[in-house]
Parts: sequence; C-alpha cells; structure tokens
Amino acid sequence: MILAVNTSFPEMNQLAAGLAEAGLLSTYVRPYANFQRKWERNLESMPWLGKVYSHTFGRRVLPQPLTKKNVRETGVILDFLMSAHGRLPSTTPDYRRIRRALMDARTNAVAKTAAKVFSGEPAVVASWGCAEYLFRTAKTTGSICVLNYPLAHHRFTRRFLLEEAERQPDFADTLNSLDLKPWFEQRLDTEIELADYILVGSSFARDSFIAEGIPPEKLVVIPYGADLQLFEPIETPRAHNQKLRLLFVGQVTQRKGLSYLLQAMQQLGINNYTLTIVGQMQGSARILNPHRYLFQQIPHVPQTELRELYRQADIFVFPTLVEGMGLVVLEAMASGLPVITTPNGPGDIVRDGIDGFLIPPRNVSAIVDRVEYLRAHQNLRFEMGQNARSRALQFTLESYRGHVVKLLRSWIGVEEENEYDIRS
Repeated sequence: MILAVNTSFPEMNQLAAGLAEAGLLSTYVRPYANFQRKWERNLESMPWLGKVYSHTFGRRVLPQPLTKKNVRETGVILDFLMSAHGRLPSTTPDYRRIRRALMDARTNAVAKTAAKVFSGEPAVVASWGCAEYLFRTAKTTGSICVLNYPLAHHRFTRRFLLEEAERQPDFADTLNSLDLKPWFEQRLDTEIELADYILVGSSFARDSFIAEGIPPEKLVVIPYGADLQLFEPIETPRAHNQKLRLLFVGQVTQRKGLSYLLQAMQQLGINNYTLTIVGQMQGSARILNPHRYLFQQIPHVPQTELRELYRQADIFVFPTLVEGMGLVVLEAMASGLPVITTPNGPGDIVRDGIDGFLIPPRNVSAIVDRVEYLRAHQNLRFEMGQNARSRALQFTLESYRGHVVKLLRSWIGVEEENEYDIRS
C-alpha cells in the first residue's frame, strides 16, 4: 500500500486515483474535496451561494474510484479562508502577504497530517512543499520517498524570473513565484534531497533540476494526461470571415508571458482578432488597466465551462516562460486547437509545424507572425487542429495513471496485476 499526499495539484488526484484503482492506495491526504455530501448538494442548490461554490470549492470533484473512505481531508478551515480571501480585490491592503500566509498554513496542515497518518507503507508520494515531515518519518522505516514536482526547479525558476522582473518591471508584481520565503525554499531543497525519485512533467523541468546539480537518475519524466472525453473538438469549424478568436488559459502572470501576449495583441489589433484570458490575476490587476480594450478576462471556471471556451476558440496562445508541462496546452490540443507556445514546458507535447508552433520565449514578433500565418492559411489551421487532437490522444488520464502505477509497482517490488495503456 502507498500513501499519497497533495495540496492542490491535479496530476496528484489522478495519481491517487490510479493507485486506488490498482488496489495500492492506503490513504490520500489533501485539503477539501467535494464528495457530493448532503450539505454540499444543499449548498449547490442555493441561488447565489450555489454559483459561488460551484466556481470555487465545488470544482474539487475527485476522479473515480476515490471516495471519502480513502481520502483524509485536512486544513479545510484554512482552505475556506483562502477562498474567501481570494474573492477580495487584489488591491486590498496586504492582500498578497495574507494569501501567502494562508497558503503556507494550509500546506503545513497537510504536511503534519501526512506524517501522522503514515503507518509504515513501503512507499509514499507527496507533492512539493508538504513532503518534508513525511519523508523524514518514512526514511526511518526504509520506505521509498517519491516527490511530485509540478514546476521547474525552484532555484532555476527564481533566477529566470528575477531576470524577467528586470526586463519587464511593470509586470514584476505578478510574479508570485518570487514570493517563496527562504524557509520554504529550504524545505523544497530538503524534500529534493530526501526523495528517492522525483516526478516531473517534461524534459524542460528535468533539465532544470540537472542544471541545479540533482542526479539525473532521481528524475522521472511522466507527461500529464487530459480528459479526452471532456475536452474534444467542435464538430463544425466557424466561418473564416469572422474575427479569429485567440484564447489563453492559466494564471494571469508574467511567468506565463503575459506582457508579451498583450504586446502581440496590440500589434495584431482588435479589428481581426479577439483575445479571451481565462484565469485569476496574480498581483495587482491595475497593471492590466491600460490594456483592457484588448481582451476579455474570465476568472477560473468549472471544467464543463472551460470545455466550451476551448471549443469556441480558433487558436490557443500560451507564451509561457517557465512551466512544469502546461496541462492547459494539452487540453487545448484535445479540443482541436492549433497552439502557439514555447518549448519551456510544453516542448515535449507540441510538434512544431504539425500541431502548432513552438516559439522562443519573450518573442512578441514570433507570436504575431504565427497568428497571422494561421489566419492567412485557414486549411492549415484546421489541419493543425486535427493533428493536435490526434497528438493529445497519446496523453490520456489512463496512460498517466498507468505509467505512474507501473513505476511505483516496480519500485516497491509488487507484480503488476492490471493491464494499462502505457504510452510515452
């Protein structure tokens, strides 16, 4: 049996579900999850609160076969406080400091509960930030410690983003990755040192660890999977004579190339294009005020609504600077969209010139050039969208689960009992 621990990363939900499906999960420790309990159903039915809930905590429906019997919820009050605080304007005094404090407190609650729940399992899997206490305890019994790391190495990322803050000082306030306290960075260093294996989502992320001196043999690249039944192409493409609809999904931050996307949109103009940005603003939203005429912003939405936003778009633009993999890129591809992105995370998934285009980070002219090229070549745009969907079929939730479970079985010496579709 294997203990799994998570704060908020979706791939860990799938990993835990895969372990449960294989009969290998002892307990899954995480913050609040929506199990459709009576009080949750009642809350969903309320006129105003129901909508608020469905767009926040209600989205946390865990994949099958996870149930409340094998999930240990912790830090729930802190979770709710974070949600309430997140609905305040980002201009609220001390907004960022308070949010960081709540997030750290929730992470600590998960970390401490995980160490208490541990009962000698042969392996433990934990997401970054909440693994140290568990790993220290597990090491005393000889258990294998597996760290899930959904981003590039934190020190690599910090250096990259400090340079970015100098390049684009007006957008530096959105770089929430720079908010990590020294004690938290030290915790991440300790978790990396204690881990027997580190799971990352891309070769870009793996290489960032190697650049920081982490032994390559500790690193395992497993690309994440998308829900290909939820995210699927629209049946009839829109007419070419309408405005081309560009879509961005993710945290609204300079780490995702925000300023470069807005500069590109300024050059493309609003006569032939629209831009929809889906995601929560990081830092002060005032930086967006001069650019408001260029785009429509939608906060985080449930997956069912996100599905329709993908299906209504023509091109997915994601000029990220530093990424673990970029699950939204895979979701867009599954939805039949050609993508314009960088190699810094999505490079293992997107085939340049086939599913879309890989462009250098921080390159506004490349964004403009590729968007205009796809506008001028409608048939190629449709062909790339079809290719993207075909490519996404290689990265399913089932393949991700199966690959992780197969590795964990081999690490703890348990023979495989279930057949999985393992694809690289």
